[in-house]
Amino acid sequence: MSKRSIIHQLLWVPIGTMLLFVLSACSDSGPTAPDVNQTQQAGWFWQNPLPQGNLLTDVSFSDANNGTAVGLTGTILRTTDGGNTWVSQISGTSQKLRGVSFVDANIGLVVGEGGTILRTTDGGSTWVSQTSNTTQRLYGVSFTDQNSATVVGCSGTILRTIDCGDTWVSQTSGTSLLLIDVSFVDENIGLAVGDGGTIQRTTDGGSTWESHTSGTTRTLFSICFTDVNTGMVVGDYGTILRTTDGGVSWANQMRGTTSYLGAVSFIDADTGTAVGGSGTILRTTDGGLTWANQTFDTTIALDGVHFIDANTGTAVG
Repeated sequence: MSKRSIIHQLLWVPIGTMLLFVLSACSDSGPTAPDVNQTQQAGWFWQNPLPQGNLLTDVSFSDANNGTAVGLTGTILRTTDGGNTWVSQISGTSQKLRGVSFVDANIGLVVGEGGTILRTTDGGSTWVSQTSNTTQRLYGVSFTDQNSATVVGCSGTILRTIDCGDTWVSQTSGTSLLLIDVSFVDENIGLAVGDGGTIQRTTDGGSTWESHTSGTTRTLFSICFTDVNTGMVVGDYGTILRTTDGGVSWANQMRGTTSYLGAVSFIDADTGTAVGGSGTILRTTDGGLTWANQTFDTTIALDGVHFIDANTGTAVG
């Protein structure tokens, strides 16, 4: 199953007392704010990235204030106030953008269809197209430092830069399957996940990649590491996998849903959130041994999530 979304909005959560904004996805009049005194509660609530109306596929925050969301038809949205307001940025492309990563408040990369790679060095005020030397769809991107990043995509595509995107070098991935997400835990150790339960791992900065057994043939959509040993992968049909040895071996976790899980974000070895189809939001505080469903009144598919601390995160779809 592919990650999908029919109605395209954005959510934000502090797991504390905050204001709930109810958003009508079909209304021409846009979002409405209920009475403040009636809506203060803990949990998820609507944010307002309108006007844009496009599917959002990924989100990345570099700190508590600065975040970027990307999506359909070259959509890039930027917040500098922790998600209270979002401003549309000029991407210079109409391609579907699928992945975004910021290494700090200024330097970021966005990837998408048609081999699209965009770079900003000014927090998104301007975006410059990079020469990727591929027309493959690109899905995921991960920084290791301000200069080094890795991109993955269709047909086992893996691209690497060590000059902040000025040049990109194709790497031998060891697979021809679609790779959807990538995560580097340091300059040498990285993992990529994708179709058919694929998990590829490198210990030399991507010079070589080896296949590792995931224990599933389900498509894997997202990977997140909290340290060099502890990582989590989520995927189709509620798949959740966990490693405690840097990705050498993987164990199935109790999932609590059969909906696809499109993204996962952990802020430490114990606390994490996964989002996915039909508005699914799962949260764990024990390293994924158990997952609790979060209540929010939506069936919108959520394909991206990023937490900046144990209490504050953003999900998009």
